Amino acid sequence: MQAIYDFNTALESKPRGFEAFFLRGIAKYSLGDYKGAANDFSTTVSIHPLYTRAFQYRGICRDRLKDYASALADFNHALEQDPFNSEIYLARGDTKMHLHDYGAAIRDYTKAIQLNPKSGDAFLNRGVAYHLLQKDSLALVDVNRSIRIDYFNVDAWIKRGMIRSELDSLQQALKDFNHAATIKPDYPYIYFQRAITQLKMGDTAACMNDYNKVIHLDSNNALTYYNRALLKSMQKNYQGAKEDYTKVIEINPRNVYAYYNRGIVALKTGHPKEAAEDYTRALTIFPDFIGAYVNRSYAREQYGDQKGAREDHNKAMQIIASVNRKNRNYTELYKKYGDSTYFNKIIEFEADFLNGEMRKGRIQFRKINISPLPDFFVAYSFTHDVNPSSHQSKQYFDKPLSLFDADKHLNIQLFFSVNPSEASNDQQNKLLDKQVQLLMQNRDSASAYFLKGIINSQNQNYYSAIKDYDSCLIFDPNNAYAYFNRAATRFELEESVYQEKTYNRAIGISRSNFQYKKAAQAVPPPSHKKSLDDYAKAERLHPGLAFVYYNTANLKLRLKKYQRAIDDYSKAIALEPKMAEAYYNRALILLYLKENKLACKDLSKAGELGITDAYPVIKQYCSPQ
Repeated sequence: MQAIYDFNTALESKPRGFEAFFLRGIAKYSLGDYKGAANDFSTTVSIHPLYTRAFQYRGICRDRLKDYASALADFNHALEQDPFNSEIYLARGDTKMHLHDYGAAIRDYTKAIQLNPKSGDAFLNRGVAYHLLQKDSLALVDVNRSIRIDYFNVDAWIKRGMIRSELDSLQQALKDFNHAATIKPDYPYIYFQRAITQLKMGDTAACMNDYNKVIHLDSNNALTYYNRALLKSMQKNYQGAKEDYTKVIEINPRNVYAYYNRGIVALKTGHPKEAAEDYTRALTIFPDFIGAYVNRSYAREQYGDQKGAREDHNKAMQIIASVNRKNRNYTELYKKYGDSTYFNKIIEFEADFLNGEMRKGRIQFRKINISPLPDFFVAYSFTHDVNPSSHQSKQYFDKPLSLFDADKHLNIQLFFSVNPSEASNDQQNKLLDKQVQLLMQNRDSASAYFLKGIINSQNQNYYSAIKDYDSCLIFDPNNAYAYFNRAATRFELEESVYQEKTYNRAIGISRSNFQYKKAAQAVPPPSHKKSLDDYAKAERLHPGLAFVYYNTANLKLRLKKYQRAIDDYSKAIALEPKMAEAYYNRALILLYLKENKLACKDLSKAGELGITDAYPVIKQYCSPQ
């Protein structure tokens, strides 16, 4: 993130500096923002059309975005300029692998090896390509060569283990995975692959231990939860299986097989209505899922819904007939599609595994709760104080606010921040309180109450802050910032009161069963009309203040007026093009509205401007799975 900030600074002083665009693209690429990186590489080549590395890395980004045709075009262009670059052949070979053109990939890897005989990655990838063409003797020769070139390349050991496992050389595969674990003990993919091999060997206890290890290292690995659930079902640990399927659904609400198999668990444990609900969810995702119709028919029959059972049976028969026209043995087909083992095969394909590696500390792999960034407040800090606060959030300055300090000689800075409490410091508050007393003695009551309101807002004393802003506006009804802060403060207060009422009502409804949803329905949410009125007054007094539009957008988002919120975030960005928070919040609404392409563009910009939380969201929603 610091690198991106530094490159932004460099580009401000030298807008046509192609090196800064290229290096910023590399930084974005390392954070998983492939679209944003590709855009920077495009700018690089528009400034310097002969800069080969920009074409090369843009091709890699486009490959990651699954735009394989454009990736190949970039690699071809790069090779026209630099035909002896082994890395470009290696990258182009990878794209051809993704297109399942294994023969062409092998030719590129071979060329890379000719240019660089010590390229362990080229040998490794060519070995994988040979394996996919079922030329396993050649595959093992290449992978062995890769290991000799780079003994500590953990991926080479894993790939050889996978090939050996598929060839049923299970003990040899196990040795490879064990050795990989000594090289990189915190790499979850090793344990996932070793678990599959151990299951083939019939060692379910060791398999379970490795699945547990993966989840310990990567708590959001849906595929491992899914496979562990299947294993628990095999061991008749149905409650544990249900919990794991539920976790899969939490991570990926559109995993149709998690609903389907959780339904099977519900049937096995005598809960046919729960099973039917899960099959219904599966069918909303995959309307032609024959197995779900078959099993829901059975579940409905179990709890007496004969009509629904018949409808499901007929629907299943209709789909079976269209899919299996040559096979008229409907009884056998029906049994096949309804058999729980039909979908119980342990999945052996490569999971996400954070693009193959869990890198601790990397921003894009950090786990976050995805939620909009909060409102802006006018906050303060001393310009020459002792022990100043270390402000983590971005600060935005406004000329009239700067003039306020210049007029009052208070040695403070007033600025806009989404985390005003970061600027709070007991020592600072006491110092400013003395300044407030001096203002009162000098009969500048409006300024005194305004600063008191800021202190109370930063310390989250919302009732007192609102009273202070009320008093300020009595003495100075044209203080736009007092209206602004009063609106933001009242919003926080009303939301806090609403949450407290909802919580208390939920406790009153049932102490044994916390029914939050019912409580929320019983307590109407606030309309925030007074805050909207104050923002309107602030905008009239200070036209074009971007932070008014941002906060108003947040308020409309809370009221579920999504399109109006987008409009206001857009106005905020037009007025303050570097307002990272507006890009981020607008992106979250666009994601909710399934406008992922637009959302990912905003997330990239938010990350570029300093919102670190953008990169985990990019990783989850903008990186092709």
